[in-house]
Amino acid sequence: MTVVLALIAPLLLQAAPAAPANANACVASATTSEGILGTLRNRCDYRVVAYMCVVGPPVRDTHLFFDCARGQVGSYDLKPNGTAPAIFRGARRIHWFACRFPEFLPRQVQYRAGKGLTGRCE
Repeated sequence: MTVVLALIAPLLLQAAPAAPANANACVASATTSEGILGTLRNRCDYRVVAYMCVVGPPVRDTHLFFDCARGQVGSYDLKPNGTAPAIFRGARRIHWFACRFPEFLPRQVQYRAGKGLTGRCE
């Protein structure tokens, strides 16, 4: 019995799917009723770091937003199934790029018109 378990255990470990490095699918946004604040939510059961910017921030508050067109990007540490307040309400569009953290760090995160925020998780 011990020999059988010793042979099967490594196969079971290999078969277990690893969580992906890119965690974009984990992040969701929701607006609130308060001013320009919204919420970024981590829907996964592991920690992620998310970079975020917006396109078309409201003119009167443009200085408060991470504006993609200006190369401004903010980062957020999202605990498993956790949330973080972010300034994006009223913008035309929100973009994010997220990585499983701390196993992977976001690299070369940048906004590209028509593609949103892109980067690599290493």
